[in-house]
Amino acid sequence: MRLDTVKPVFEHDGPFVTVYTEVGRDSEDAVSQLEARWTTISHELESAELSSDLIAEIGRRVQENTHLPGDVGRTVLATSDEIVFDDVQPGHTHWPEVADVAPLPQLAGWIAAGDAARSFLLVVADRVGADLSIHRAVPGPADEEASVEGEDFYITKVAEGDWAQKQYQRTAENNWVHNARLVADEARSLARRHGTRVTLVAGETRARAEVLRALREEDEATVAPLIEIESGGRAAGSSETALWNEIREAMTHLEGEDDAEVGAQLDEALGRGEGAATGLNDVADALAQSRVDRLVLDLAELEGRTIATDRLDGVPLPAGARAETELPADRALVAAAALTGASVTLLSSAMSHGGVAALLRWA
Repeated sequence: MRLDTVKPVFEHDGPFVTVYTEVGRDSEDAVSQLEARWTTISHELESAELSSDLIAEIGRRVQENTHLPGDVGRTVLATSDEIVFDDVQPGHTHWPEVADVAPLPQLAGWIAAGDAARSFLLVVADRVGADLSIHRAVPGPADEEASVEGEDFYITKVAEGDWAQKQYQRTAENNWVHNARLVADEARSLARRHGTRVTLVAGETRARAEVLRALREEDEATVAPLIEIESGGRAAGSSETALWNEIREAMTHLEGEDDAEVGAQLDEALGRGEGAATGLNDVADALAQSRVDRLVLDLAELEGRTIATDRLDGVPLPAGARAETELPADRALVAAAALTGASVTLLSSAMSHGGVAALLRWA
């Protein structure tokens, strides 16, 4: 997960207000539950002697309707007088609610949600065209939607034995190929614009095959990896439930493959004796030297652990954090990663060699 969007937060001196909470509205009592959560959160913020205007603005954001289905998390970060970060993330995480004021923000829940998210392009095709949509959660609303409608003249073959059968069949097949290429062009355009990480192709069997072939003909890297989905379709009566169940399975499998790949890279680098670091102090030293390309963490394993602030002397931490002798390890490592351009991946303690590891830019 890239941390570019949160990096500007650390340009402020702090201290930082962190509010992370569930804001979804899918259940009948969701609004009353959210009101109860906000009552608890607001009391925490009032005890920190924050201004009433700032608390009111945080409350307005937390309680507004995001119009997103399912579980939805919201992270709001602020200094003593202004909101500096606000992000809504569809999907569920196990991370608990946060409402605190500290020298560094608590971004564990935000990272957990972002690390699990895979922006994907869904293409549901038939022989005439396709419906395309960009998603960040399974199931989730579309960030952008598009439709492609190609040529439908002679799209259905005439009966075998007809005097014009061969000509019509050739025309129909040419139209299928042409339409699939139109779909592929639109898919590449959407994928480039949104930086999607995977493309899922569903719909009619022949149409899927033609679209997949067209996507592989040109600039496949833009839409890769390509995954074929057998459920769903454009026709009325196609099962949305079956489609999204299969998409969920595919995305879960892909997440496992991604985690295994990072774990394998870490194991390989450690086996060579270069290109990786493990343990809190060694990883902190590498961050201080801007050598970390990917920070690998088990956030639960880090809970309650601290790190000496001077371990990160090479990192331009916020003034409030630099004034502390020790900092919470999870917050300090995430801040250092953001400020030095490192990405973050969450793995189990076993896969991350004790909860803290890093792949390095250089040994």
